[in-house]
Amino acid sequence: MSYPFQSTGTPLWDPALRVGEVYLGQAHSVADVLGVPSGLTPLRNGTCDLDPETFAAFVEHLLRFHNKGRHQSLSRMLHGVLVVSLVLMGRAGCPPPPPGGEVRDALLAEASALEPTMPR
Repeated sequence: MSYPFQSTGTPLWDPALRVGEVYLGQAHSVADVLGVPSGLTPLRNGTCDLDPETFAAFVEHLLRFHNKGRHQSLSRMLHGVLVVSLVLMGRAGCPPPPPGGEVRDALLAEASALEPTMPR
């Protein structure tokens, strides 16, 4: 069983059920802390809809929050959500985040390496 993520009917990611549920839960928790919507809406049919515009804004907020790097443990917890989110952002056709230095470049490289391992 899986937990597909889609945007306007286009498949973006089809992870195993628990993987999808964990990512969605983490993304919603982070969005709550940031005070912004995630752009991810779970649907009754067992899929998750991604609104590209709202999701891109969420990822940009998350990236800025992550880059503040004031607390090492928090940065580590946010890291996985951020890398998966960057892959989904690219697949949804969103422009990449604005330039932000070495940390941004490292995260984008990590997302690029992860992308082929995330089934559609």
